[in-house]
Amino acid sequence: MARSKQTDGAEVWQVLGAPAGTRDGEPVAAEEIAGQIGQLIASARLPEGARLPSERDLAQLTGASRPTVSQAIRILIVRGLVESRRGSGAYVRRKPETSLAATVSLMLSLNKESVVHLNDLRLWLESDGITQAIRRSMPAEVDAGEVALRQLAASAGNTAAWISADTHFHATLVRASHNPYLASIYESVHETLINYEYRNWIDGGTVPNWLRPSEAAGLTALHEPILAAVRDRDEEAGRIAVLHHHDVMSQHLAASRA
Repeated sequence: MARSKQTDGAEVWQVLGAPAGTRDGEPVAAEEIAGQIGQLIASARLPEGARLPSERDLAQLTGASRPTVSQAIRILIVRGLVESRRGSGAYVRRKPETSLAATVSLMLSLNKESVVHLNDLRLWLESDGITQAIRRSMPAEVDAGEVALRQLAASAGNTAAWISADTHFHATLVRASHNPYLASIYESVHETLINYEYRNWIDGGTVPNWLRPSEAAGLTALHEPILAAVRDRDEEAGRIAVLHHHDVMSQHLAASRA
């Protein structure tokens, strides 16, 4: 395998090898590939920020098809272990929030009806996080939010990239609350809901109608008021913007459940 830019040495990836892409005569599944890469990340053999090999290289290593490898990367993205950078590739994200997100995800898997309560929790955490960000944020943090918003707009039409960009935007602003525990819990809850909400589109590798490139302006208009409230130090505007975003996302969540 040719060494990819910013990717660890090829020897790290040899554990993914699967002769002829099979185990006991069965094709290697996306979940299995995602699990193997997840173990590399958890064991610290892959540092934060490391670039994953291209889908073509991963397919050669595992013997799996390109669609299977693509699905494995999407699984890692919704688990919060990898982020997709449009036009650049997939990169490792390793954070303390990962284990917390896994716990929240397990609770949801045991009681899927509780997703409504988890969605409420996301609203409460973000509402408080944005209020505190309005009071405590620094100019550089507002600037980071503006960069994240541009990345979000550019991700329209790409479900995997959107998942990463959406989480990054909201987490960037909540981190400006300067409360690391609030930020960590919020990001874990948000990632779990994103995983649940987008699961059908991720499994099918499709893009929902509201996420198509033609809807980019509307998506920006949904998120920009949250940033504007932080920038303008307007707590009431922040409360309204977060609640409006919550209402729209709840509609998407209901659609995914249906």
